[in-house]
Amino acid sequence: MKRERLLERTAAVGIVIPVHNEQDLLDDALEALGESLHDVREFAIACEVVIVLDACADHSARRVADWQRHRARSGNVRISRLTCDARNVGVARGLGCAAVLDKLHGVDPSLVWLATTDADSRVPRRWLRAQLLQHETGCDVWAGRVRVTDWSLHRRILQARWQHDYESEHQPIHGANLGFNAGVYLAAGGFPPLRSGEDRALVRSMAALGADCCFDDSLRVATSARRIARAPHGFSHALNLIEG
Repeated sequence: MKRERLLERTAAVGIVIPVHNEQDLLDDALEALGESLHDVREFAIACEVVIVLDACADHSARRVADWQRHRARSGNVRISRLTCDARNVGVARGLGCAAVLDKLHGVDPSLVWLATTDADSRVPRRWLRAQLLQHETGCDVWAGRVRVTDWSLHRRILQARWQHDYESEHQPIHGANLGFNAGVYLAAGGFPPLRSGEDRALVRSMAALGADCCFDDSLRVATSARRIARAPHGFSHALNLIEG
């Protein structure tokens, strides 16, 4: 049996996923997260996953419950779900982070790493490992990029136009690919209750406190290029603006 690896700056990790009517994409998102959790099993840390079902009127809750039962058999991660009717991703992420920290009430927040992704997105296998190792070096905030694998809902020209514009963007921030030290998160006041842009607002607040921010352009989260946006000015909205 492989011995557990002790981390000096990280005693626990919490992952938060807000969900709003994502039954068609949720299974893939959870499967990818499961692989990333498996990749950090060697670390001697507590792992909490909180899935926030925000005003879901589809079968998202059933998908989460099925995954929860499946993961419960592995016994190495604690998974919980909560519901709200906010229709607001900032509120949902904030509720999820608060729930993680409540479950880890005996752990110093400065030793907790929080990571967020989205229910329409697939994290790479080394997603959590990369964040935890950066945290160990002194990183307080970790932000990664996204990628799109299915452009079938858009005209062909959009892919090239978006890729060009996106690669030119300086240090983009996405709630689908974000992690941060919980102590710094609390000091910054947490996620603001915004329907979009909550991720950028939070990182700005943490950076203003002097947080060490790391930007990674290699571990990209695969995200949806759907036309109908969940957040009013989120990723789908940006794609639609480019396409015209």
